[in-house]
Amino acid sequence: MYKIFILILLFSIIIGSCQKKEIISIEKGVVDHRFVGSWKLVNGNEKYTFFNNNKIEYISNSSKGEVYTYEWKKEGDNYYYRLWNNELDSWSDFPIKYINTNTIKIYSEFFKKSYI
Repeated sequence: MYKIFILILLFSIIIGSCQKKEIISIEKGVVDHRFVGSWKLVNGNEKYTFFNNNKIEYISNSSKGEVYTYEWKKEGDNYYYRLWNNELDSWSDFPIKYINTNTIKIYSEFFKKSYI
């Protein structure tokens, strides 16, 4: 009986370690690829970088240049965001609008595509 227990335990450890871990949102929201890349505030230092794995890095306009990491998704015509890798955070509306290949609008601010 003891040997069967050890065999089952080893089997479950092997199976558990072989599972593929995904970094994409648990919610599996759709990414709008038009936003992927870096965007800089027209008259400021704020910067958003959108990745194709549902991740956003936001650099604030403060003197410290704080970096915040968020998860984003698109459902229908609406966009949502929450803290990255934090299932306790709830999804909030993300008022983002695609203007053209070089300009997006987030809240009431315009951001230009950063190619550097």
